[in-house]
Amino acid sequence: MTVEAGAPEGAPASTRVLPRAHRIEAMVVVGVVIALGVAALVLTTQIREAGTATTLGARVIPYAVGGLLLVSGIGVLVGQLRGRFGDAEEGEDVDLDAGTSWITTGIVALAFLSLVVTIPFLGWPLGVTILFAASAIALGARKWWVAVLVGLGLGIVSQLLFGTLLGLSLPATGTLTGWIPLG
Repeated sequence: MTVEAGAPEGAPASTRVLPRAHRIEAMVVVGVVIALGVAALVLTTQIREAGTATTLGARVIPYAVGGLLLVSGIGVLVGQLRGRFGDAEEGEDVDLDAGTSWITTGIVALAFLSLVVTIPFLGWPLGVTILFAASAIALGARKWWVAVLVGLGLGIVSQLLFGTLLGLSLPATGTLTGWIPLG
């Protein structure tokens, strides 16, 4: 990042002039984000939901995501039209010479695939626990038991939010954990 001469330390860089190709690429990305936001909002109107007063309904999350996509896309577009573009990633935290760790990639992919087995047999909370813990450990979590506890917390919170409050069909228990009084 370059700072103008005479500007205080930590001040934002001056407006840079990017090559035309980079400006067009940035505008295309913002256009896609705005289009996805509009599509999400329009398609959400077609979701059929029962008129129950005890749950938030199936349209709440898609409306929120679509609205956030649209607002953030328009915000970035306004900034780009004013000439504000982000700095190019220089990769200071990334070792560009290191290759892909296919073992780690395979473990994370298997963790996601494990949901096919774990949700029917163990239920949503324990399936998410296994997914999160396996992914975190594969990506270098130092304490495996913290990864398991965080995964369990995520599983229980997502079960309560999506299964209970929104009324989505997330099985709290599976065939092997039916004795647990969750669902």
